[in-house]
Amino acid sequence: MRLIPVKQATTLLKRICNDKSKYREIKLLTAKKDRSITVKNNGTELTLIENGYLHFSKNYSLKEISTCRHAVQAAFRKEFPRSNRAYLMTVLE
Repeated sequence: MRLIPVKQATTLLKRICNDKSKYREIKLLTAKKDRSITVKNNGTELTLIENGYLHFSKNYSLKEISTCRHAVQAAFRKEFPRSNRAYLMTVLE
């Protein structure tokens, strides 16, 4: 787990929304670790799990990349409204 800037975290979230992404799972946590977003990519489907302000899980098809990116960015802004840094945990292929 490492601490990264929010700008770098948003770039990683955009990259995982592609079906050719090398990341299989990205988990971002706030500094207090009380809120988190987990994004899982299985090659055909993207699963977004929010824990914190809202608690839910939703699946998106990777054929609709713009819908996936918009949903992930909206969830990120909701869970990390004033954060400058976030903790990152990744799972590669």
